[in-house]
Amino acid sequence: MNSIQTLLDLQHVDRQLFALERTKGDLPRSLEEIKDRLAALNAVQAEKSARQTALLQTRHTMENALALARERKKKYETQLYAVKTNKEYDAITLEIENSEKEIDQGETKIIEALDQEDRLKQELTEDQTLIQTLQQEQQQQEEMLNRLLEQNRSQVEQLQREREQLAGGLDASLLRSYDRIRRGKEGGEAVALILRGACGGCRTRITSQRLMELREMNQIYYCENCGRILMWQEEEGVAA
Repeated sequence: MNSIQTLLDLQHVDRQLFALERTKGDLPRSLEEIKDRLAALNAVQAEKSARQTALLQTRHTMENALALARERKKKYETQLYAVKTNKEYDAITLEIENSEKEIDQGETKIIEALDQEDRLKQELTEDQTLIQTLQQEQQQQEEMLNRLLEQNRSQVEQLQREREQLAGGLDASLLRSYDRIRRGKEGGEAVALILRGACGGCRTRITSQRLMELREMNQIYYCENCGRILMWQEEEGVAA
């Protein structure tokens, strides 16, 4: 059956494409991990930058409030010299005390805000250093991957043309079945030769009746265990 031989030829081409794909090693996966880390770090940096802006605005507001409190205290202290009664003296003294408390609290809050800003600034600096390191790694790995792709480009293109030609000679449903099996198998082996009366993919024994049917090669048979497409080879007759 020509379709079975075509499938075997197609698998031979796919095996070569798979080998070329493996020359990339872990580069594609490593690149994706770096991109994911960079995306996460950039998101964190954006959030921290927004916090930094908010902290700065809050500190400026507190500094303005502190300046007003100091002005009020100075005004009350000036008024203190002009009081004529104990009641006025007590009232202004109370305002001065309140202003002093407000000043103390304001100064404390501003110091705390400055500490937060410093910590955040340090974190942003460390994050930026890590981002630059990852960007350098990304660039280096992309250059390595591009070199590999360029080295294999002509061979891959030739194999892809061969694959298209072979695939075009197969029934559409059979091709879909082949591709589905290939995607689910390690190494992409969808067609298995018969080896000593067993499936060459999973080593499951095949009945004598099925072996005779396979030898005729007049239809497609699948391994009942692993689902691969089974193919008879002439050497099997000697082995059997």
